[in-house]
Amino acid sequence: MAENEELFGPGRQRAFSPYLAPGERKTLRSVMDFAGQPIPSFADELRSLARRFIDDGDSLKLRTICLLVADLFEQGWRVAFEPNRMLFEPPGIARDGNQSIDDIKARVRQALQVARYRQLQEPSVRNFLTRTERRRPRVGKTASIIDLIDDGAELAKEFRRINDLPDTERADQLARLVDPEIEFCEAGARCRDTGLPLNDIWRYFRHTWAHEYRPIPGRQMLVLIRNRARTNRPVMGIAMLASPVMRLSTRDNWIGWLREAAEERIETGEWQAREFARAMRLRIEQSISAIRWDDLATGAEIRSPTEAVALRLEQRAAGAAAARETELKAHYEASLRDHDVARPHRGALKTASADADWRSASEDLLFVRKRAEMLAKLLFAKQVFRDAGLGRSPAKALPSLLTSRDGKRAIDIALAEFRKAGLSSQIADVSICGAVHPYNELLGGKLVALMLTTQELRDAYSRRYGDQISVIASQMAGRPITKPADLKLLTTTSLYGVGSSQYNRLTLRASDYPDIGNDLRWRTIGKSLTGGFGTIHLGSETAQALRNLAFSRHDARRVNNRFGEGTSPRLRQIREGLDALGLKSDAILHHATPRIFYGCELLPDARASLLGLHAGEQEAPSAKAVGAAWRSRWVDGRIRRPETLEGLCRLGPSSIHASLHADEFGQLSLPIEGS
Repeated sequence: MAENEELFGPGRQRAFSPYLAPGERKTLRSVMDFAGQPIPSFADELRSLARRFIDDGDSLKLRTICLLVADLFEQGWRVAFEPNRMLFEPPGIARDGNQSIDDIKARVRQALQVARYRQLQEPSVRNFLTRTERRRPRVGKTASIIDLIDDGAELAKEFRRINDLPDTERADQLARLVDPEIEFCEAGARCRDTGLPLNDIWRYFRHTWAHEYRPIPGRQMLVLIRNRARTNRPVMGIAMLASPVMRLSTRDNWIGWLREAAEERIETGEWQAREFARAMRLRIEQSISAIRWDDLATGAEIRSPTEAVALRLEQRAAGAAAARETELKAHYEASLRDHDVARPHRGALKTASADADWRSASEDLLFVRKRAEMLAKLLFAKQVFRDAGLGRSPAKALPSLLTSRDGKRAIDIALAEFRKAGLSSQIADVSICGAVHPYNELLGGKLVALMLTTQELRDAYSRRYGDQISVIASQMAGRPITKPADLKLLTTTSLYGVGSSQYNRLTLRASDYPDIGNDLRWRTIGKSLTGGFGTIHLGSETAQALRNLAFSRHDARRVNNRFGEGTSPRLRQIREGLDALGLKSDAILHHATPRIFYGCELLPDARASLLGLHAGEQEAPSAKAVGAAWRSRWVDGRIRRPETLEGLCRLGPSSIHASLHADEFGQLSLPIEGS
């Protein structure tokens, strides 16, 4: 064991003893005997072996372990083997004290690139890249995606010309050369310059990112930043807004959705006790009104709830959960019998159609459980607030609530409802944000992040999601429910955990740039020093094997990718599979890489308004104003640097083509068309 301790470091190893019979353990041990071979042979050999196992019984377990170890090994995890267990150590942020920030970023990037290179070799991806790069007649001319990549050498030449001008002429000439605009990718919409689908343009440039492209569930808004001052409006950068995660303590603390944060703001006078009390009581009433309760409680019980009512509702929820478990098992057995595959159980209502019967949909066992469970919590909070006299004397009631067990729970319930309302329509996560060649040399990533704060984006977000019927909320209410898509706040997470040059000190002050109206500031809102949970380090083949293992163990498909069933279906399915394998899922899913969290308020007092406080409304800055401020703040100084101009000369169509068509050893597999 001393050797293993030296390999992993004291207390850093994670031990796994999967559920395997003695014969299976012997087979696994023989499989792992070549663990000393270098990447990629070890991981490739494991995958090759895994594909020889069939997805049935013990073979399924062995296949899944092989795929899992291959993924982790490629991602930089250290792997060691003992007779009855395996030992893993995640790479973390630093294995020794000698790593620089650049070393850490390079290691993380290299690990992510493994999966990206593998994806780029998939036939479907190769075909997509080739199709978009091929010149074809479009919009009255022959065009290709290559036409949307600017030539860095040409830009550098123009910048040298501008550098020779007097300062009084620089701003105007820069605007004639670099004039950013924001464009939103709608289904079916095409680029007016090339005729290419906007979604295809976004996807093409997304494949240049450090990690593989994987579609995500929930809302996703694809954004292009383009330079309308240049021929064909070349793409400067891309971004994607996605549904925010439901629980993120760093973000929730920053906003004030955690009890300790709310208490601190009341004590400091940032929030007034009376306003906060009023907002909590109103939030509870609004949440109750958004739940169909006529089959769960009486009107009198809703108006004056008691402890007995809440207990009865909890029992109703437990009964519905048990009945649904039986229903899922029956569906699983019937699906295998009739179709030979574990089809998901979607329920009777699958989409928000005009003729949807929301009342009947609310009687689905999943939503009976959710309605009863949620109503029990809300009525409990309402009762506690009433008994404490929160409406009559908030200044006196709040300190009492904050020191009692029931009071703390009631406040937590109210704050959770604020969080649910905010996350459903007022907050988005920036999951992709950055510049593409050659605009990365001009700090184009900062431009993209700033363009996401504009009124144009808020308006587009409102148009996209403002009139949509919420499938989950409508099944909870038993009637159609729409929510205003009033985007107020953006959050994002660093990829490398050691800071982000893109977001650090990313501030524009209205005193310096009056046209933006309000200060714009991306700020660090917290850090996770121990890392977080995720599935980015596990490939699709491994995820599918883990899903099949979970089906086999439970004789049911418990994660059905269904609205209302829970967030992050991929994460939940993988967690179930790891548990079924006998591995502690948290130990695998915890990537041990620290994360830094950033946030940006799009409007003044945005965070307070997410708790029903200071609900003043005004417009965000325009894209034109933000683009002008970015040129003045960063580009004007950047182009004065010789190293920037030299860097630009190396970037353009050829550099992007090389990043998409090189293998993992950097060798080009295809020439660029026309070269």
